[in-house]
Amino acid sequence: MDQSKLKRCSASASSSSHAEAAAEATDPLQKERELETEVDSRKRQKQEEEETAEKKKRCCFGTKDAKGNDERTIFVSGFDNSGSRDEIRSALAKHFSSCGELTRVFVHIECKTGVSRGYAFINLKQRGGGEELEAALTLNGSDLGGRKLLVTMAKSRDEYYGHFNYTGCEICRAMFKDARRRLYKWKRETGDGKFITYSPEVEEKFRLYKKELMASPEFRTSRKMEKSLKKKKKMEKSKTKMEKSKTKDG
Repeated sequence: MDQSKLKRCSASASSSSHAEAAAEATDPLQKERELETEVDSRKRQKQEEEETAEKKKRCCFGTKDAKGNDERTIFVSGFDNSGSRDEIRSALAKHFSSCGELTRVFVHIECKTGVSRGYAFINLKQRGGGEELEAALTLNGSDLGGRKLLVTMAKSRDEYYGHFNYTGCEICRAMFKDARRRLYKWKRETGDGKFITYSPEVEEKFRLYKKELMASPEFRTSRKMEKSLKKKKKMEKSKTKMEKSKTKDG
């Protein structure tokens, strides 16, 4: 009786030792696979961050000066738009420096080409009586690089309310979509009481622009690219989950 017990104990001990040995043998391989998966996921994340940063650089609204339009914003057009964005910004800043301290110079560009769309928004630091705005408006018709500038208050221009005939990039569209969502939420919460409607002319421009944009092949292509990109990301996530589950099971 004692001998049978001893045999069972020795058998169980040997089986457990074999199991431990097998676990020790497979454990380094499992750790190696987990490490490789983690390294790959980090590489993909870094690559995605770099791609997003590069897209933001090319995006018209990927600059800190993109936001800031208000009732004191100046609209400028008529300048030579053949130069780069930085060159145009520097030229405008130098031209308007005599009016006061500039807090913002935003040059609108096309995301794909980087070419200026021919207008810019400028903000000046308020000094009290609004002399800086008057000084800026006196530069209407002034010469900059052999061209006459149009200088006016931005609120009197359609470009202040929307960017017509502008395709933009996926970052722009995401930003506009988010802005529309916030506007809808605000209108719903306030009962539409505080919302200032656009003029019928601007509303008609918005309607025609939206119609043209949705009918354009560029818009359809971009929508397809967005959908394929989302599908690709979803597949990559599911693949990563499957790899992690396999490594755990292994």
